[in-house]
Amino acid sequence: MNHGNDQDGFAAGRGIILMIAGVFVMSVMDMMIKWMSAGYPSIEIVFFRTLFGLIPLFAIVFWTGGLGQLRTRRWKLQLARGVAGTGATVGFFFALGKLELAEVVALAFASPLFVTALSVPLLGEKVGFRRVCAVLVGFAGVLIIVRPGADVFSPYALLPIGASFCFALAMVLGRRLSSTDSAVSIVFYTTLAALAVSAIGTPAVWVTPVPADWGLLAALGLLGGCGQFLVTSAFRAAPAAIVAPFEYSALIWATLFGYAIWAEVPDGMTLIGGAVVIAAGLYIGYRETRLGRRPQGPGVMPDPPADGKSA
Repeated sequence: MNHGNDQDGFAAGRGIILMIAGVFVMSVMDMMIKWMSAGYPSIEIVFFRTLFGLIPLFAIVFWTGGLGQLRTRRWKLQLARGVAGTGATVGFFFALGKLELAEVVALAFASPLFVTALSVPLLGEKVGFRRVCAVLVGFAGVLIIVRPGADVFSPYALLPIGASFCFALAMVLGRRLSSTDSAVSIVFYTTLAALAVSAIGTPAVWVTPVPADWGLLAALGLLGGCGQFLVTSAFRAAPAAIVAPFEYSALIWATLFGYAIWAEVPDGMTLIGGAVVIAAGLYIGYRETRLGRRPQGPGVMPDPPADGKSA
């Protein structure tokens, strides 16, 4: 009997299940953000998401080694990543309040394309011809979704694109930080930065939550932390090449939630463009794995082997 293959198969199955579960939890959080955006300013939702998100994050800190993990000597780089991560969080939250859920998620998948492009000037990595072509094809998919110049074009579509760029910048800076700082510290300080910025912006637009909504606002942070933990566990359980493609199941959940709650039906061009972006992202992830690097896309924490969804 080949117990090694059985164990590998079990680990792969466990990793896939954890990834699907984590993506589902994150998709529920996205759906709730969109729902809450009808009654609360997006910056206020960011505030509550990051405030309550510190609860599971502190739990992860203590469970994985304690406060010592939060030490850093690279405050400038941590600050730069915090600014980029905050831009990503704010951009995505505002986009969820303005666009169809599936459209926001599809455009969010552009971040691996930006990561590949930014890795050349910021990390000095060499990007081969095939990955350059994949990036160009992926951006063509973004244009198919956005359709600039067409009657259906919405300026709000620039929000998730800008957020994807900020997210990619945060991931690239995270790669640089990961050589000296722990993954949990990188996520912690980025969350802290988003909390600080949203705390400054929220009082000007404050809407007092009704009693029934306090639980929903708290749930945003708890869901985000749980989703991050599940995705982290998925990457620890199985190779990235096996579990990373299942991140794209988020588009399925976004389409289902959008239709069930808001009667949103993505048009054919959005689905085609989303498929092109996903295909390009999958190929880039495949090449990254072949070259011995872990995919850096939506939901990937930059410090191997711990990966989890965080802006």
